[in-house]
Amino acid sequence: MKQSTYCVVAKMQRESGFGLIEMMVSMVIALLASVAIYQTFNSSEGFRRSTLGNGNAQSSGGIAVIQIQKDLERAGYGISINRALNCNVVSINSQFSNFPLVPVLIDRGARSDRITILYGNSNAGGMPALFGEATNHSNGDDQFANILLAGQYKANDLVVIWPDSGSGSAANCPLFQVTCTNGNCPAGNRPISTKDFALGHRDNAWNSRNQNAPFPESLPLSTTRLMNFGSMVRRSYCAYQSGNPNGCNGASNLSDGSLISQDALDGKTALDGKWKTTTENIVQLKAEYGLDTGSGADHIANTVQKWTNTTPSDHKTWKQLIAIRYAVLVRSAYAEKPDRNGQCSATKSGQKFKWAGGYFSEPENTLGSNTDWKCYRYSVHETVVPLRNQLILNQPDLIK
Repeated sequence: MKQSTYCVVAKMQRESGFGLIEMMVSMVIALLASVAIYQTFNSSEGFRRSTLGNGNAQSSGGIAVIQIQKDLERAGYGISINRALNCNVVSINSQFSNFPLVPVLIDRGARSDRITILYGNSNAGGMPALFGEATNHSNGDDQFANILLAGQYKANDLVVIWPDSGSGSAANCPLFQVTCTNGNCPAGNRPISTKDFALGHRDNAWNSRNQNAPFPESLPLSTTRLMNFGSMVRRSYCAYQSGNPNGCNGASNLSDGSLISQDALDGKTALDGKWKTTTENIVQLKAEYGLDTGSGADHIANTVQKWTNTTPSDHKTWKQLIAIRYAVLVRSAYAEKPDRNGQCSATKSGQKFKWAGGYFSEPENTLGSNTDWKCYRYSVHETVVPLRNQLILNQPDLIK
């Protein structure tokens, strides 16, 4: 009886839990599993950040290119005679004065460029209006009478006057706003003559009869043209970074690494003159003019023969402009993790970012956190946009 009890106790002791060796083996297995899980997670996280960052960069680059392209396709609409290219637009409104009458203007910077695009939206944008016979004008007048081909003009349209001498673009082209047309003008301001069309330009934010500028004392009858822009748009694009190293004039406190735009000419909204963000993760912008320097046997500019970032200096060179090519340097949305030594190698120091017109400048640390720029990946997005309104403008001038 005693022996039976002992055997039962011994059996119970042999089945009671894990031994020391078993515990150690279990811990080693658990540690190995933890390391494997961490490495898998770390690798997965890096892959996720790279994938999301690259996908976001592709989207940002595409949006930036398309946004600029959309405006470039409209560039120059409203400029109806190529001899008027590069005349200096003047107005009594100081915010909207002293800029060249050109479809696109590229301001070259040391690191990044700025693109400014000019166009209108008037139904009469492609047809200049002329002074009719026996038309006299003085600085004290508040209307233009006997205007031919001005049936599409309406109140509040912005109109550029081109008083050309016949040999080239004038030094200054006055800008005025239509206040009334023909019989719509108030009593006491009806047209002097009802032979053709009349455009009122009484005193307002754009017009003044009491100043000799911008209107000359008289306008040459045979060569003066009126170009209707409707609501004129003069929009600038710039790549902004913290500290504004790219020289986006007047821009501040915007998202680091973003394409921004500014409407300098509209006169209707509170956003005039204010920069706003178009898309993020854009750190540089480059652009060049495409010129047809030979014009071919037909003497019509239609094939790019030269790409340059030098701005044309006269209307003859501006007539050669038929395309713009541009590129943006895009930064990934997420930084890659540094290595064990705290160094980033997603992008190597000295790496070149090439586009059709050359190379972008090496990125730099401009983020508020001063994160190493080499922690990010970069890509280049570029395109060429033909200036269709310039191509149309270069067709034979039927109205001399």
